[in-house]
Amino acid sequence: MGDVRRPPCASFKSGAEDGIRWFTFSFALSLVLVLSGCSLGLLRPAPVKNYYLLDPPVQASKDAPAYPFAIKVTNFEVAPHFQERGLVYRLDEQRYESDFYNQFFVAPRSMVTTQIAQWLGQRQIFAAVLTPASALDASYTLEGLVNQMYADLRPGRQPAAVFEMQAFLTHTLDRTIVLERSYAHTVFIPNQSATSIVKGFSEALAQCLDDLERDLRALNLKP
Repeated sequence: MGDVRRPPCASFKSGAEDGIRWFTFSFALSLVLVLSGCSLGLLRPAPVKNYYLLDPPVQASKDAPAYPFAIKVTNFEVAPHFQERGLVYRLDEQRYESDFYNQFFVAPRSMVTTQIAQWLGQRQIFAAVLTPASALDASYTLEGLVNQMYADLRPGRQPAAVFEMQAFLTHTLDRTIVLERSYAHTVFIPNQSATSIVKGFSEALAQCLDDLERDLRALNLKP
């Protein structure tokens, strides 16, 4: 007898079954790998973020207020490139970067405004210091702009915290500008750690506020 040929349908069926088995095996293997990757991802510790607040050192005054009336501190705006919460580093003449893992606890705008209001209250320059949230008015209004707040980490230089702001004092009734001045200070820091940088910012802000206090006291303001 001649060779017995397998019917074409049987050959097709066997090939189909082999393909199904291979597909099933490939799918199962892929699923195991995906689940293993997810499991490893869940076991991997999440990146840790650190949060900081400015805390300019101030010595509370026990003297009577220099001015027997109130001042209102409105918002100190922050230049766009420094208004986010991540610490900003200057790496060379043109290159800056923001630190995703080391951030201010609140937005710089509200943080700086709050610190300035608290500092003025501690120094007893005015009889009262009103914050932006207050519905009351005062004889004078203080507002401003933070132009620079970054860590200078350029190669070949000692690390430094740079802080610069403008302050505007106006008479509330007619919005006459009584004082307009810029204050800038650079504080050298021992290392490039975020803790040292924020401490440097706080000290630079305190130095700016010392200068502002001197100017406010010299104005001889009237209600």
